[in-house]
Amino acid sequence: MEKAMGNITKIFHQHSAKEGDPDTLSQKEFKDMVNDDMPNSYKKEKKDQKAMKYMMEDFDTNEDDILSFDEFVELVKKVLIKGHEASHEQASAHGHGHSPRHGAGIRKDDNGHCHSN
Repeated sequence: MEKAMGNITKIFHQHSAKEGDPDTLSQKEFKDMVNDDMPNSYKKEKKDQKAMKYMMEDFDTNEDDILSFDEFVELVKKVLIKGHEASHEQASAHGHGHSPRHGAGIRKDDNGHCHSN
């Protein structure tokens, strides 16, 4: 687990160090990070510039057009939730595991949780 957390921090800093403040992601750095390091399940968002802009706006809680590490962590949280939910969908399709209550997505205000039925 510690290694995974270190990798997330490393990915943030690989992109945040490209321009401006090394502790924030500019819009360009955010776009590059999404294209380079987000799971393939986000192909739609990667291709749609408006969707990518809205995604950044959702997580830019102080509306300063950059993402701090704290704001980035909220994005990572949603990515992990979406991946977790997808793993349950795959397991259920193969007759394994429990069915999740669907609802968690990539948008900041999604509040779905994994629950056993």
